[in-house]
Amino acid sequence: KKMALIIKKLEFTVSEDFDLNEKTLEYFTKSGFKQIVSNSTEKKIRFERGSIASNMWTFNPLKWKSEIEIDINGKEVKAIFNINAAGQMPTTKDEELWETFIANYQKYVCESNFDFLLENSENLKSTKSKNLKYVGWAVIGGLIGGTPSIFIAQLTGIDSIISIGAALGAVVFLMIKIDGDKKKRVL
Repeated sequence: KKMALIIKKLEFTVSEDFDLNEKTLEYFTKSGFKQIVSNSTEKKIRFERGSIASNMWTFNPLKWKSEIEIDINGKEVKAIFNINAAGQMPTTKDEELWETFIANYQKYVCESNFDFLLENSENLKSTKSKNLKYVGWAVIGGLIGGTPSIFIAQLTGIDSIISIGAALGAVVFLMIKIDGDKKKRVL
């Protein structure tokens, strides 16, 4: 139903004359991204973070597998963020966190004395708190799906039905809650 790849783009022009490469490197490396050194003569700067395996275990959307490509041409900056959300059900808060992280890159480059580390840290705390509530919804869904599964398992003698029913209930309940929240955001 949904693609696991989220693509965000950012384009802006700076008015002051300073080293855009240096500020870009500082923003992303201090945020935990690794620079990918390319062999080509391209002027693009690339960063990466995370892996598909770590996607399934992290509660920090900024640690999802992602690749960022930044093209700096004079005072113009063009950036493409490829965020792989495989193994995740991205919430509204997750997407807002990425949008803020991307906007903060532009703010950091364009404004002096902007504390992007503090800003990004506060947004991450808020996202983790909201996402923890989704875990509660998953538990409720697991109970709702698991309860009738107990009776079915007793009738059939197949114990694995309990696990399947609980997991299915958790996932369905979680998807309904996340989709509902996304629809509220659109309205």
